[in-house]
Amino acid sequence: MSMTAQQKIRLLIVYDFLQSQTDENHTASIAEMIAALDKRGISVSRKTLYDDIALLNEYGYDVICVRGRSNRYFVGERKFERPEVQILLNAIGATQTLPMNKTKKLLQKLLQLLGIGEATQLCNLVPISSTKHSNERVYYSIDAITTALLQKKQLSFLYFNYGANGKREYRENGEPYIVNPLGMVYSCDNLYLICYHDNHENPVHYRIDRMDETAVTDKIIKPMKEFENFDLEAYRQALFDMDVGEEQEVDLAFPQELLEVAIDRFGENIALDHIDDEYIIHSKIQAGNTFFAWLTTFEGRVKIKAPEALREKYVDFIKILSKNVN
Repeated sequence: MSMTAQQKIRLLIVYDFLQSQTDENHTASIAEMIAALDKRGISVSRKTLYDDIALLNEYGYDVICVRGRSNRYFVGERKFERPEVQILLNAIGATQTLPMNKTKKLLQKLLQLLGIGEATQLCNLVPISSTKHSNERVYYSIDAITTALLQKKQLSFLYFNYGANGKREYRENGEPYIVNPLGMVYSCDNLYLICYHDNHENPVHYRIDRMDETAVTDKIIKPMKEFENFDLEAYRQALFDMDVGEEQEVDLAFPQELLEVAIDRFGENIALDHIDDEYIIHSKIQAGNTFFAWLTTFEGRVKIKAPEALREKYVDFIKILSKNVN
């Protein structure tokens, strides 16, 4: 490598070494940096390295010097701090959408945002779901969905379930679905495409790990008035947190000890009244069996105050459960 080429690449190698090998608890000396450069065939003096580190700091790279008999250095501020990386690691570990091999590769990429010392420690703290899905083409589907959304184009894909023999069984006799994408949402450890068909007035959802041969078509998304200001988050909450059913307003009574449950379910800004020993929350829900099943987990401590018709449906639901137990 020529001297000119060495000078051009040296700063990159120095910062890459500091970025990957150091943090507050794992520092490096000038001698260690010289050795790392020597392995790349680059000779450098101590004074040149001091100048390089000063130049990195001048241009906003946070290289901190720990002064002592032999000064040591580490990267301070990073693009991602350790708690931010930890959140991403746990999210990737938990999602079932990604196959195991892609999960591990993505975790390793995220860990590179930290120094090797912290990365090694965090690697052992990440729980990985034991129910990872096996669709190796999930990245292609995600990329195609994103492209379709950006270009406002319709999306084509095959959709499958797994049969009793564990093999894929494609719906619609293997014919492609053609849909108008609205967005992607993450819920219950899976990633979903939210979309609508040309001849349907209601949105539908598909598990992205069950999609195959996903592609952007050359047709523009068919505009429909009811989807002009579609709220993805409201749809996610209504569909995945409760149930598909008639949307209606409800008053629910929570005892003091379950107030946190109410806030977790309906949000911190939910309207509520404190009456006697109960908190009454006012919200819209999808009134269906999943909502009723959720209520049963509290063994009568969460009560439907209104509307009365919904209370009666809940009572009927409990009666049916009781009959089916025997």
